[in-house]
Amino acid sequence: MTHYKINTTFFRSTIILCFGLYWTTTIVFVSPDNYINVSLLKFKHKFETYFYQQWGFFAPPPKYNDRLYYYFISDLNNEYVLRYEVIEDLQVIKSKKAPFNSTEDILDYILSSSLHAVNDGLVAVKESLEYELNNGLIEALNDSVIIEEGRNFIQQIKSFETLFNYGQIVAKKNSVPKDFNKVVIEISHVEMPKFYSRSELQRDSIKSEKVIFRSDTISLFNP
Repeated sequence: MTHYKINTTFFRSTIILCFGLYWTTTIVFVSPDNYINVSLLKFKHKFETYFYQQWGFFAPPPKYNDRLYYYFISDLNNEYVLRYEVIEDLQVIKSKKAPFNSTEDILDYILSSSLHAVNDGLVAVKESLEYELNNGLIEALNDSVIIEEGRNFIQQIKSFETLFNYGQIVAKKNSVPKDFNKVVIEISHVEMPKFYSRSELQRDSIKSEKVIFRSDTISLFNP
């Protein structure tokens, strides 16, 4: 009986400790910018990779749709590029196959989660640099520095690796010739019209699209 009580106490203490660490870490990362969460930026994204959470219950409706482009570049002619956008087509297929669209639904979730992680990462890098500027840790800050630092950071996280790996699937699915062995990954936001102005923004050609991330040119098969 005593042995059972000891095991129960240890088990209960372990659970309390794990929950305590989890919520303490969460509070640190969702708190306003400070020295602690800025210095733990890389660890934050590792934490979110394995303990992904989305605080969106009371969030306003989205203002944009994501677009994910793959630019395949040939070694034989760098000016000849094959471009594929995958999110819009996926949404169309997912809608047509409903309710038998579990495969597309899973893929949509994986890609959307990766895109959200990239977006959050870019915001975090910008906030980190602005924090360093405001606290005199760096002397100056401009758009080119923010873009470069954001690109370097994003290309090291798991979500970008997921997007890169999917690019190989896109290349195979579309029978991209083997000499197109380099890829550039681009993410953009397409404006979603507000309800009262939807009649004016029905055509994609007049919707505003903003590129938020563009990767380096990466070897497709030997990154």
